[in-house]
Amino acid sequence: MDIAAINLNKKYMPANGVEIEAVHRIDFSIAGGETVAIVGPSGAGKSTLLHLVGLMDRPTSGKLLFDGDDTGKLTDAERAGLRRSKIGFLFQLHYLLSEFTVEENLLIPVWHERAKKRDEARALLKRLGLEHRRGHLPVELSGGEQQRAALARALLGQPEILLCDEPTGNLDRETGANVEELIFSECAQRKVTLIIVTHNPELAARAHRIIEVRDGTIVKEQKQ
Repeated sequence: MDIAAINLNKKYMPANGVEIEAVHRIDFSIAGGETVAIVGPSGAGKSTLLHLVGLMDRPTSGKLLFDGDDTGKLTDAERAGLRRSKIGFLFQLHYLLSEFTVEENLLIPVWHERAKKRDEARALLKRLGLEHRRGHLPVELSGGEQQRAALARALLGQPEILLCDEPTGNLDRETGANVEELIFSECAQRKVTLIIVTHNPELAARAHRIIEVRDGTIVKEQKQ
């Protein structure tokens, strides 16, 4: 899926009444199947930008286009449906529900059609090396296994966009490298548009393009 931001802005008004402009006049275009890393210091607006692209928040002004269609014209229900059907999320924390098995965690986002999705979930777990863990609870998994399970959950819905926020930030380097390889290989095979927010220069270097953000605006773009 192609993504374009046109003069995108996001402002917040905290309880103290001092306005914060988290994203300021952002313009970019990302082609379908492209991989992009968003880098910059803490507080630069990276995660806010990811939340806007993920339709978890609305911009204060400007436009966000998916395949040329203005997402700002969608109702909240339409945005939720688009988010559910087209976008996968992978965060620094795995957010697996502790009382459910690995397989059940994968099926929760598609619970209304879980009978149809069960074989697909099991095939995906096998592909990511978790077939033997599908009946286990998250607490019984290693950190790398938990994050692989979270990746499987994000991919199960066949998303066209995968958004990752420090996806290996809690893992040791070797385990993190293994998870990173899975993220990039799975997205390449599925032709998924991949956007990763990271402080890790080695992870950022794997993307087709690096976008550097500071003070809520893009200061540099670099093609790899």
